[in-house]
Parts: sequence; structure tokens; C-alpha cells
Amino acid sequence: MPEPTSARSSHPASQGAPGELPPQQPREELFGRVFVLFQQLTRRVDEVLAPLGLTSRQWLLLVVLVRGFPGVSPTLSEAAAVFGTSRQNVRQIAGQLAARGYLTLEADPADARATRLALTDRVAVFDEPDTVADQQAVLDDLFACFSADEVATLAALVGRWVEHLHAQDAAR
Repeated sequence: MPEPTSARSSHPASQGAPGELPPQQPREELFGRVFVLFQQLTRRVDEVLAPLGLTSRQWLLLVVLVRGFPGVSPTLSEAAAVFGTSRQNVRQIAGQLAARGYLTLEADPADARATRLALTDRVAVFDEPDTVADQQAVLDDLFACFSADEVATLAALVGRWVEHLHAQDAAR
């Protein structure tokens, strides 16, 4: 992981405008910008989801369950593997979603040690016309600075990056 730097070079050519970061290698700059992007997206999505009583992480777990396990109630461990976090973290988020009525935590009939995540009918709120229109407006706003070709390229690059990270995790 790149280390933060606390001092700028004293060479005049390396000095930017006040408050401007010094030039960095493209990967280091991208690495930092990904985290800034994450913060921006989290804040905006949290604002949009507030009327539904959800956070972006809760919404993302619902997306993982709906898209990653259509018609199936995965175990906490299965959901955690797709979500990209620990089983304990998924349990915490799932508990919050259960308290809001979006899913239930059910004992696995075949394995008493496993807990399954079962979506409730409350997730249908995301298919309601007003909610669909709100979601589309958010996406239109977020991607307004890109052409359709750029969105397709970005989707392919991010998809490849996520697959690479999943492969690294699986190899550990």
C-alpha cells in the first residue's frame, strides 16, 4: 500500500498551487481517488436511501442477495464471499435489514450451524415506479460526465479489477 507523504519536494518544479497535491505516479493517484470516489458515492447513496431507512452497505447486501442468489436463500458465509467481507460483518448488516423487515435470518434445515438469509416481500419497494425513477435519476446524475462508450469501458475495467481481487482472495 502506498505510504502517505508529509513533505513536498523543495524543487520549485514540484510545487503546485496551494492545497494542491504534488504529482504522483498514476497508480498511486488512482488508488487514492478510488477511496475518495467511494466516500462520495457512499454519501450520495446514503442520502437517497434515507427515506427507505437504509444505508448504502445495507442496500449493497440486498443487491448481492437479489442478483447473486436469485430465488435462493444463501448462507451468511456464501453471501459474505460475494459481498467481499467477513461473515460477521454480513451478520451485522443482515441483522439491521431483518430489523427493518427486508430479510429474515433462518436456520439451515440441513446444517444447524448455518444461517440463511431470506429476502422478504419488502424488497419489492425497489421495483415500485417512483423508486425505479429515483434510482435512474441518481445513475443519470452520477454518470452524466461520461459517454455511453466510456461507461462501458469503465464497467469492463472495474469488473476486471473486482474479478482480479476475488481471485487473489480465493488464492489465499
